[in-house]
Amino acid sequence: MKKLGTFGGVFVPSFEAILGAVLFLILPLLVGAVGVWNVMIIVVLANSATLATAFSIADSSTNVRKVGAGGLYALSKHSLGIAFGGSIGIQLFIAQAVSIGFYAVGFAEPLQQFVVRIPAVARFVEQYAIPVLRQKQMLATLIGIVALLAALVGADFASKLQSVIFVILIVAVVLVLVSPFFGPLNDGRPIFTTTPLARGLIPGIGFWVAFATFFPAVTGIDAGVGMSGNLKDPGRSLARGTFLAIAVTFVVYIATTLVFGFIRHDLLVPSDGYIPSTINIFLQEPVIMLILLIGILFATGSSALSYFLTAPRTAQALVRDRVIPRALRFLGRDFTKTGREPRWATVLTFLIFLPVIWAGDISLASLIVGICFLVVYAWMNLAAFFERISGNPSFRPTSKGHWVVSLYGFVICMAVVSLFDFRIGIAILTAQFILFVLLLKFRARNMLEGVWWGVLFTLVGWGSKKLGGIVQGTKNWRPIVGVFGFADKGDETERLRSIAMRIGEYRGYVAVNLLCPRKLDPDTLKLPESSRVIRTTEDRFGTSVRSIVQATVPGGYNFNTVVLPVDTRFNLTDLTRDLIAEGVNVILYRHGKVEIGADRIDVYWKGQENGNLMALLAYIISHANRQGKKADMHSIRIIRKLMSDEDRDAAQAEMEELIRGARLDGEVLLLEPDESRFPETVAANSRDAAMILMGMPGSTMGAVAQMFQLDEIAFNKQIAEYDDFPPILFVKASGVFDLFA
Repeated sequence: MKKLGTFGGVFVPSFEAILGAVLFLILPLLVGAVGVWNVMIIVVLANSATLATAFSIADSSTNVRKVGAGGLYALSKHSLGIAFGGSIGIQLFIAQAVSIGFYAVGFAEPLQQFVVRIPAVARFVEQYAIPVLRQKQMLATLIGIVALLAALVGADFASKLQSVIFVILIVAVVLVLVSPFFGPLNDGRPIFTTTPLARGLIPGIGFWVAFATFFPAVTGIDAGVGMSGNLKDPGRSLARGTFLAIAVTFVVYIATTLVFGFIRHDLLVPSDGYIPSTINIFLQEPVIMLILLIGILFATGSSALSYFLTAPRTAQALVRDRVIPRALRFLGRDFTKTGREPRWATVLTFLIFLPVIWAGDISLASLIVGICFLVVYAWMNLAAFFERISGNPSFRPTSKGHWVVSLYGFVICMAVVSLFDFRIGIAILTAQFILFVLLLKFRARNMLEGVWWGVLFTLVGWGSKKLGGIVQGTKNWRPIVGVFGFADKGDETERLRSIAMRIGEYRGYVAVNLLCPRKLDPDTLKLPESSRVIRTTEDRFGTSVRSIVQATVPGGYNFNTVVLPVDTRFNLTDLTRDLIAEGVNVILYRHGKVEIGADRIDVYWKGQENGNLMALLAYIISHANRQGKKADMHSIRIIRKLMSDEDRDAAQAEMEELIRGARLDGEVLLLEPDESRFPETVAANSRDAAMILMGMPGSTMGAVAQMFQLDEIAFNKQIAEYDDFPPILFVKASGVFDLFA
């Protein structure tokens, strides 16, 4: 297959798609509706959207070594990944296929009134009483079949045919531009005046209605971009051809708008079946009218042919990327084994747009397809915007775009969608989201590809820098939890990770670190998801924990809480003292037995130093999620054992004020003073709890929370007394938390 260049492969298809039926059939009506100056503003505004999209196309096409087939789908896939890009590609293919039906109807619209004057045709229509609508549908089907045959012959033939159409279209446009110098007549009077139509004459058609009517004309750039797989140098041709097509057609629309502005004002207003199109305006000038008619027919026919080339190639690209189901992958093949043309997809394209022609009123379908194209252009702009702001070193386009331009393109495309019909826009975006979810699950295996990681990295980096300038106090405290377990104890580490996730996943940040003795091979171990292996010697476990806690976590965070197992390989007394001195809260987790149906968290409160943090942790745990699902809500019970000299009523009032002022959902249980040891008290009251939070064994050495005395022998002995209890968190706060903040 002969490869195409910038002119024939991109510029000509885009030029012909943009200068379609709107220029010859609709633009005069819009000038009559809102005036020549407003239409010029509309042309500028509409072209600004496609110009921004062209910059985004240039960014994407010059940033990859090989674009591949599929046009906008191929470009968006490189940036947004196969799942999101695939959802765009499916939507784009359907929109391209259905568009052929609109262009075929546009072809039949002006031709019908002339074909019916042929005697043989007139007799046939009269004999079978064929309505005007059916006549147009038959003509539209005929042009669809002709375009199908041209597309089946191949891209080379279609490209040559487009070159002929291009010349005829140029002649028709030039004729419109020079027509004021010929002094043509209508109703025996001159068509042109010396005063431009500055204000609209048609009530009910305002500026934004006119804008929405005109905008589909400028979206024809997809006809050229869709030929990316047939270009010699896609990276160069896509950008240059698209920019050139936008620039030339912009000048043409501005110039023809100015010409139409000087047409006699009564010719720009509909009346008694008269529609202000170039055919009707120049109806009494046979030569001009004939050339314009041929130009309109060739322009609409060429647009249909352009999408007959791009739509099958989009389908072929979707097949090659295994986006569509296996049963439909024959669409990427030719009729013969050695052929490379997507002829089966071409047949499917014909079968898609044919019902559109025979649907009767195609205005709703036209609106839906127009919104589909706008959504695709919006994502193309957003992809380029993401690439620009992500700062990925891999993004090195040779184009000179800017993220503001791409963001503008996204915003204006979405604004036009809402201008058309926001309900249809929401429906299309919903359908695309469903496609994305399905492709993400079944095609991408739930792995997002493309620019997303870079975008999130940039956002996290920006947020981390901002966090560095904000003081974290009690009011905005979040658990930033470092979990330290042993790689050779998988079950224990998984339980540690689970409780740490309940503390930090919903409200904060959790990092799981697995200490692995060098004699073990991590590849032979079953490790929890998203964990980090720390290779070290057995005599340096505590040192490794200290080093990691003092280091800055990626993202700029610093651990404020550490969760450790009760394991003799740690010197827990020394390690706890060192961590507290660094301002880090320490939580020792001892797994235990949970009674079936247990749904209560017991917090043993001995004062604000540890008690407030434990109450806060209990609240966080009770509201945590488990594996993406809402966990069963645990009730909280604050338990306080009275001293022999304490007043019960005062203590009750103090604890109730704590619960109420701290906005905690829980109840208070006051225990009478007695001679029983503390483990016995816990056993008597909390055997049926789901979890127990208590202060860490040890004694304070003053008013400063970091001053904490631990005796290794006594510490280990006291911890061992809780072997047969429910899971316990031994908590040591590095400071006093203000629950009332």
